[in-house]
Amino acid sequence: MSMTEVGIYTVEDLYAYREQRDDMTIQLIEGELVVSPGPSIVHQAVSGELFALLRASCPPHLRVLTAPLDLRAGERSMIQPDLMVIPREIREGGQVEVPPVLAVEILSPSSRRTDLVAKPHVLARFGCPHYWVVDPEAPGIRVYRLVGDAYESGEVVMGDAAFRVTDPFEVSFRLSDLTR
Repeated sequence: MSMTEVGIYTVEDLYAYREQRDDMTIQLIEGELVVSPGPSIVHQAVSGELFALLRASCPPHLRVLTAPLDLRAGERSMIQPDLMVIPREIREGGQVEVPPVLAVEILSPSSRRTDLVAKPHVLARFGCPHYWVVDPEAPGIRVYRLVGDAYESGEVVMGDAAFRVTDPFEVSFRLSDLTR
């Protein structure tokens, strides 16, 4: 189960806290430290399969990156999307400091509230145009698109149905491909 520490924290506080707790995933969301256990096997399997599918479809000017990699979305938000698609020219540094083209979260029992409520708010405010949420238990995937300063829910694909999008780039697969 994830735990939110009480208080208003900064990125510097996050770094100090991580030095004490290297056994957990620790993120900073709007000034709150969010601590959660490492991902499960099914979570990692879905992440790996989706990484391979996105990488195979990704245009040459973009690249796909996996967690753990920090996305600094302001002085009080440092999150780690499960997958990010960013411009290929970003090659250096210990964190991503520009909005990704696409951020993907894979739900876990401990991350549902964070991934469905807190992270979309941070990503939308930061200007990430596309956000996907994958539920390996349902299974399902929901696509969000940034309209103005908030996400609008778009396509929802459930079960063994085919998933296909053309934006931010064309990719298609069956949800069952993620959990095989």
